Amino acid sequence: MRSSPARGTSTAGVSRRHAVMLRLVGAGVMFTVMADTTATTLAVGVLRYTPAGAGMPLGDLVWLTSAAFVPIAALLATAGRWADLCGRRRVLAVGLVVFVLGGIATVTVESWSYVLAARAVQGAGAAAMIPASLGLLLGELPEAQRRGAIALWSSASGLGCLLMQAGGGWLAATVGWRSLFVPDVVIGVVLLIACFAIPSGRRAGAKGVPDVLGAWLLAAGIAVVVLAISKAMAWGMDVVWLALAALLLLGGALAQARHHRLPAIDLVLWRRPKFVWGWLATWGFGALSYGLLTVQPLYLLHLGYPMLEVAMWLTPTSVAVVVTSFLAGKIVKRIGAYGLIYAGSLLCGGACVLVLTQVGPTVWGLVASVVLGMGVGALAPGTSMATTLAARPQQYASAVGAATMARMVGGAVGIAVVSVVIDHPFVAGPFAGPFAGLAGALAICVAISVLMGALALTKITRLRPDPGDVMIKVPRRMLLELRMTLATVAAEADALLPVETRTPPMDHIPRPRAAEAGPLAGTRGNTH
Repeated sequence: MRSSPARGTSTAGVSRRHAVMLRLVGAGVMFTVMADTTATTLAVGVLRYTPAGAGMPLGDLVWLTSAAFVPIAALLATAGRWADLCGRRRVLAVGLVVFVLGGIATVTVESWSYVLAARAVQGAGAAAMIPASLGLLLGELPEAQRRGAIALWSSASGLGCLLMQAGGGWLAATVGWRSLFVPDVVIGVVLLIACFAIPSGRRAGAKGVPDVLGAWLLAAGIAVVVLAISKAMAWGMDVVWLALAALLLLGGALAQARHHRLPAIDLVLWRRPKFVWGWLATWGFGALSYGLLTVQPLYLLHLGYPMLEVAMWLTPTSVAVVVTSFLAGKIVKRIGAYGLIYAGSLLCGGACVLVLTQVGPTVWGLVASVVLGMGVGALAPGTSMATTLAARPQQYASAVGAATMARMVGGAVGIAVVSVVIDHPFVAGPFAGPFAGLAGALAICVAISVLMGALALTKITRLRPDPGDVMIKVPRRMLLELRMTLATVAAEADALLPVETRTPPMDHIPRPRAAEAGPLAGTRGNTH
């Protein structure tokens, strides 16, 4: 009987029970974060078309989302770095505590300013939860299971969006917009309890005190960038001073990273070309997905549909996201991460064009919503894999933090641009009319899709290997040319030998043997 001492234990050293809990907690984190984001987009729509938000411009209402995006984008890279250094489970637990407290405050406080502050607290908690959760998955699971774990982690975000859209319409219509944030608090408490059942997560081998000053400079710099983008139309030329301040802060963070032993920015990670390409694709995905997530409910509410019917129209998109994200984890080995990105970009862009040709919800509009979900479902795991798998194992949480930072900064840009275009529509041209602002926002989403598709196609056609890779794939053409060259050299060498010592003609290059002398061995010292 064959013994199997490692049965039930993965090659990474975690038991089967721990592996299941890791997947559940990691997926639960993304489920909660995406449900929270969906809740804010639904709340913005409810506030815009109800007396609760009457008189407030859309640019101010979307700060319900941006208030959380600013700290997420600002702290993700630093939180990921600290999770690698201080322990991923520890950082995850701290993030869950902060997230739950912020959610309780969002539901209970009265003042709009306090609501935005509570949303910022939730964003800070999410910034710690996201990189620590995926860092735990990638660091503890064996390599063969990591792509599947990323697909599950990404598809969970679609499931969170789906359930919030399906049940959020009922909550908003019967209880009120604040009730949309109650499920996130409950799930956060459950995940916090589940943290005690997962491994603590390996730490990087470096010792010392992390770069606290660099972390604050990086966080402040990114926060100022997002603030400048979000308030560009309202503040006019004053944002130029914000841009200069952001450059100074980010420059200081980079200077700290060059000289500190444990910097807040992992410069080694940014020297990997694969990571840079994935970061750019993730940035575009954030701008596209969150821009569309804002446009969809506003478009339906603008038509006069009640909140319950709006949720029904949005559900097919989320179902398509969940199904496609799951299938993408199975086909990524065939077409690659950038193949998924290219396909997702085509689907999203085509869906937006199809919606632009319709007037009001139709059957074709329903088809477009499904195609849109398929595109987002392909882009989510594609961008995650393209970025995180370009890192070393000890850099996983840092890579997740930097990649999700790109997604959130892109999301802040997408939401800000979409809100500006909707509030300040084109008065002439093909987008004029009652839906001018919404049509202009969809046209911008088409443009982003085209840019992302071009980036993915460029990466697919590039044959240059990453210098950081251990193994380099040699093109088959190069191997054939090398074989022909060796055959020619062997033939010329045989032609120079006496007839009696020539080797018989062969159709292939013989494999050299250690026990036999080569064809030139018998001619050494021959003067003829």
